[in-house]
Amino acid sequence: MSAIRERRRHPRIAVSWPVRVWVDDEALLGRAEDASRHGLWLTVPTTTSLKLGKVCWIDVLSEELGSFTVAGEVRYVSGRRVGLETTRPVPITRLEKE
Repeated sequence: MSAIRERRRHPRIAVSWPVRVWVDDEALLGRAEDASRHGLWLTVPTTTSLKLGKVCWIDVLSEELGSFTVAGEVRYVSGRRVGLETTRPVPITRLEKE
């Protein structure tokens, strides 16, 4: 049996960050479960606003890194779980070295 090929360009780091996801004028409160250089994996309330290809803004409140905001495109949705590819790097460099 062959191993499944990893498609991610950057490794994920487990995090627990409160987030506010802005979809048009709607704000969804949730939590980032993991982060990579160009992506976030979120848990948010069930919504029909987050669809594949939708671009939204994510305000992140991180104790380790401080607050930051990134734009992201929805790449995966399953119930309350949402995978986003960010348009600029998520500032996790300090976490990668720990």
